[in-house]
Amino acid sequence: MILHLPNEEKINITRAVIKLGTKQITDLESINHKNISGIVKEIMELKEKGIDFILTTSGAIGLGIHEIYKNKNPIEKLSLAQKQALAGLGQIKLMQIFRDEFAKYNQAIGQVLLTHYIFDNRTSFLNAKNTLNTMLEMDILPIINENDSVAVEEIKVGDNDRLGAYVSLLVDASIYIMLSDIDGFYKNYNTKEAQFIRVVNNIQQVIKYACKQKENYTKGGMITKIEAAKITTLSGIPAVIANGFKENIIKKVFNDLSEGTIFLPSNKNLSHKKRWISVKKTKGKIIIDDGAKNAILQHKSLLASGIKRVEGNFKYGDTVVITDLIGNELAVGLSNYSSREIQLIAGRKSSEIEFILGKENKYSCVIHIDNMVLTNRN
Repeated sequence: MILHLPNEEKINITRAVIKLGTKQITDLESINHKNISGIVKEIMELKEKGIDFILTTSGAIGLGIHEIYKNKNPIEKLSLAQKQALAGLGQIKLMQIFRDEFAKYNQAIGQVLLTHYIFDNRTSFLNAKNTLNTMLEMDILPIINENDSVAVEEIKVGDNDRLGAYVSLLVDASIYIMLSDIDGFYKNYNTKEAQFIRVVNNIQQVIKYACKQKENYTKGGMITKIEAAKITTLSGIPAVIANGFKENIIKKVFNDLSEGTIFLPSNKNLSHKKRWISVKKTKGKIIIDDGAKNAILQHKSLLASGIKRVEGNFKYGDTVVITDLIGNELAVGLSNYSSREIQLIAGRKSSEIEFILGKENKYSCVIHIDNMVLTNRN
């Protein structure tokens, strides 16, 4: 299926990642069977046109609450351990619902639970990639969720939106669609000046308008969706935010984007290695001068001479953020030196590094351009 983008480019949709929010699954008082059934029906109809689908879904904690507390919503009183326990219960219920819906079409499904470790570790990243590709080859539709029962940090940030973005990179998706309860992205949402934005070319220009409010039984919000869109668009994958309660919403998105907000990709040919680098957790920060900033924006490696200072503690091979002097993020990359070593060589010529560190210098640069991903081109 060919999708015509607003910038006059075309993409051939062969693989789509769909993220379902908690509200598409439950409002805590009841399970949204009708909505789930409609989305599954859409997916199966589009699948007949040769499109692979991967689902990432929230709702495990919400379903756990519904199962135990019925019409009550005690989430603000629950401890982290209780939320994790409810997530374990809710995962079973979630898969039962999807199993029953997809069984109507004789479609096999498979559950995959992930944590950020999978994306930090290169070997695990490739193993997960192979597993998901094999599932699709075997006509098993993957349903992915974060492993909330063990992911202590992730359960606090509500990054199933980002999880879907990571999965999109993992499976080389053609498009990433986040289904929510609003029509898309609004500038000045919930005010008299609210303005619906159909197309976003530059995420940096709209992120400040993202609504940071969130419902008390969900973990995300508009800000996490914008951050997720930033992840995919940096890797050349368009992202869409659309209303998951509208009938045939996925078809409408595929039908020349007649619904939702689309975030256009800023890169087209990011390598698989750089895609992996872009989703690794960062361990520190390198602040650079204007000369080094201009160099990396021209796709050149980062030299020690352009570094002003470092923040955080990191070691060789860790992923770090590169910022300019006023704090604007420019790139992320794999460091050839530890934070302690960079403190010693910052502002010095490459020819001086061996003498300063007192050992053979294997690297002429702190971060090679092949191990760097530009995150802000403006």
